[in-house]
Amino acid sequence: MGQPPKAATRASFGRGLGVQRLLSLAYAVFLSVVSLAPGQRIPKIFDWSTLFSPDKLAHFGAYAIFAVLLSFSIGSPSVLRRTATAVVAATLFGVLMEVLQGVIGTGRDFDPVDMVANLLGAVLGGIAYLLLTILLHRLASARP
Repeated sequence: MGQPPKAATRASFGRGLGVQRLLSLAYAVFLSVVSLAPGQRIPKIFDWSTLFSPDKLAHFGAYAIFAVLLSFSIGSPSVLRRTATAVVAATLFGVLMEVLQGVIGTGRDFDPVDMVANLLGAVLGGIAYLLLTILLHRLASARP
């Protein structure tokens, strides 16, 4: 009795879907520009270590954000399907960016370690989205 009908929940979720999709698309364009910019234009970042370099942390964070944005923009009624689709899409996008860096001659290099950082970030973003969804549902069901 305290929960809204599933149709009402889906309808309220779907209202902002256009904005969420636009945000995800804009972020994908941003990632494309940053990923494909010539290497000379990218500022050098001090490398503290090879395993947790700032570059890898940047990849990790960027793709975590991308996976969360994509999760919110996918219209599936299943939270798990939205999350899985977003994680896979963000990961494949990261792979594509690395391949393009290696072939289009911008002075950037193909780096499989960057792809792993992208994958781990996307997975963390998916987990963050799932936790956020659980929290939001609990808050919504706690309302009188």
